[in-house]
Amino acid sequence: MLIIGERINATRKRVGQATVEKDAQLIKEEAKKQVEAGADFLDVNGGIPGRETEYLPWLVKVVQEEVDVPLCLDSADPEALKLALPLCNKRAMINSITDEPEKKQALMPLIKEYKTRVVALCMSASGPPCTAEDRISTAVRLVEFLTGEGVPEDDIHVDSCILPLSVDAAHCSGMLQAVGELAQRFPNVHRSCGLSNVSHGLPLRKLINEVFLGMLISRGLDTAILDPTDPHLMSVVKAAEALAGRDEFCAEYLTAFRAGKLV
Repeated sequence: MLIIGERINATRKRVGQATVEKDAQLIKEEAKKQVEAGADFLDVNGGIPGRETEYLPWLVKVVQEEVDVPLCLDSADPEALKLALPLCNKRAMINSITDEPEKKQALMPLIKEYKTRVVALCMSASGPPCTAEDRISTAVRLVEFLTGEGVPEDDIHVDSCILPLSVDAAHCSGMLQAVGELAQRFPNVHRSCGLSNVSHGLPLRKLINEVFLGMLISRGLDTAILDPTDPHLMSVVKAAEALAGRDEFCAEYLTAFRAGKLV
C-alpha cells in the first residue's frame, strides 16, 4: 500500500498560516511526523489563491530540508509546477490530471519532461462523476490518453473520485464498484483515493474514513492520500491488507504489531 501523507496542505488553516508567514519549522515538523508514521510520499499543496507560484516551490524546498521521501505535488497550475518540479530531489508525482482537454494538454509536457508519476482523477469537463459507470468510462479515457502519450501503466494512479457520503450514499457504492472494475481491467495501473472527502459533513469522521478505507482495500485500492499520523487509520491499512491477501503470512501486520504500531 502506497501511503501519501496529506497534511502539508495550505488549505488547512494552520498550514496555510505557516505558509504565508514562511514558518519553515512548522512545515518541517509536519513532514517529519508523517514520514515517521509511515508515509511513502508527502502531498504538498501550496494552493493559496493567487500565490501558488510562490508558495509551492517554497514548500518543496522546506520539506526536502527535513525528509528524504518523494513528493506528490498537489496542483493543477502548470506555472507553479514548472517552478516546483525542478526542485524535487526525487521523481515526483503530480496530483492530478483530469479528463478535461485543456488541463490535460497543459500538464502533459511536464509529466513527460520530468517523468512523473501521475494521479488520474476521474473528473471530466461535465464535472464530478455520479455513478460507477461515469467513473469507469472516465478512467478508461484517462488511462488510454496517458499510455498513448508514453506514460507507463505503473506510473498511473487512478483516483475514482470520492465524494461525500452525506450528499449521496450512492457515491460510495459507485467508488467501490469502480475500484474493483479497474483492478480487473487494468491490473498494472494503481487505484488511488483522497480518503477524507468521504466523511465531509458527518460526525465521527475518523470512523467513516477507517471503515471505507478497509472496504476500498478489499476491492483493490493500493494508494491512498490520508493522514498517516492517525494510528487507528494506519492499523486499518495493515489489517485490511492482510485480510485482502496482500500481506503474505501476515508479515507486515506482525511487524507492525511487534513495533507497537497497531492500536
